[in-house]
Amino acid sequence: MPRLADVERRSRPSVATWCVTFAALAAMYTTAGVRTGTWQTPSTALVALLVLSCTALAFRTLRPLLVLAVVVGVEVCMLVFLAVPELVAARTEGMGAFQPVPLGTMLAAWTVAARTPRRVGWGSAAVAGGVLMVTGLLAHGRPTALTDLVVFYLVMNAAAFGVLTASRRDTAERLVRQRERETGEAVMGERLRIARELHDVLAHNLTLVNAQAGVAEYLLASRPEAAAEALRGITQHTSRAIDELRATIGLLRYDGVDGSQAGEGAGPAPGEGDDPGATMRPVPGVAALDELVASHRSAGHGVEVRSSGAPGQLDQHADLAAYRIVQEALTNAAKHAPGMPVEVHLAWSEAGVRVRVVNTAVPGDPRRPSAPGTGHGLIGMRERALAAGGGLRVGEIADDRFEVVATLPAGRQTPSGPGAPPDAPPGPTDTPVPADEGPLP
Repeated sequence: MPRLADVERRSRPSVATWCVTFAALAAMYTTAGVRTGTWQTPSTALVALLVLSCTALAFRTLRPLLVLAVVVGVEVCMLVFLAVPELVAARTEGMGAFQPVPLGTMLAAWTVAARTPRRVGWGSAAVAGGVLMVTGLLAHGRPTALTDLVVFYLVMNAAAFGVLTASRRDTAERLVRQRERETGEAVMGERLRIARELHDVLAHNLTLVNAQAGVAEYLLASRPEAAAEALRGITQHTSRAIDELRATIGLLRYDGVDGSQAGEGAGPAPGEGDDPGATMRPVPGVAALDELVASHRSAGHGVEVRSSGAPGQLDQHADLAAYRIVQEALTNAAKHAPGMPVEVHLAWSEAGVRVRVVNTAVPGDPRRPSAPGTGHGLIGMRERALAAGGGLRVGEIADDRFEVVATLPAGRQTPSGPGAPPDAPPGPTDTPVPADEGPLP
């Protein structure tokens, strides 16, 4: 789609058109007596042809090929006009000085090469220059052969500059499109990141709130004390959801700004409009899994946690990914198989950690709720694992069990940045761990 500035620029004659007109007219009037020493005014016919050529050039950006054809036709007429003395009313030797300069053809050829495909630009310039050269040779013979060859050379050079102009313009437009595409991808990536974070925070806590609300309703008449305990659990889960939501918003707001990593330590500082007295929770990680499991157990879900190997140090992204993957797996188990046992196994090694979450389902159980998911949770888990340099595998295994296996690399923290010793190795390095190994024992 043409830009408004381009449309306005094409709708009026350019400065170059008027410059060519003035230069050509001035050349004809000032060089008339060069050969004979006698002043000779150019004929009206020559001036009319020149005006016609320059008028056509005013529309060269609208119809470049048509304008090139008109300009070449006019210059051919001028060559023929000068070669036939009978067409000149008052023939003098000074008429030989009126050799048409191919400025119009050069400008038209440059425009065609700059605004049409490269093959069209080169071809039209070669045809235009060839027509002028052949016409000059046929009309004037060998005395003007060198001049005719120079004319062809000038027209082809103008086309070369036009091709260069088109190439530079295409490169600039391609860079603009690439920048716009990268900006759009960055915006879309940030939207997906926000959606993933909000899904993980809200879906987990709201699932537990829904479960405990059902328990409270069931026990309200027969066991009011247990119902009150379930209601207190709802309060705890909603408070935890609010705190995690604040921490997530802080992470999204400050992560990557001025090079700092939000979420380390005590969480991001409150910004403008935040509650200064609000307690900001740190971004969760593997260390917060005990609290996560306890919240599920308090909602009536049986969760067993096992760990093998010496726990290592994960970088921020892998640490958060491990927590969110376990959180989403437990949420899915509570949603699709409520009351069924869930196993969480963390297998540590020097390469990283392998997280395995297995839940048992009862196929065909009429009490099993119909809770079809959107698949956003599984997509989010996979994206988190890949972003941290690991992998994810999900699927059903034997005995009607569903398995989620994530492998996350260990981030080996090394001194870097200000204050690091001169011989310190580079910054953190991650070693990806394959996710297609067999099931854990």
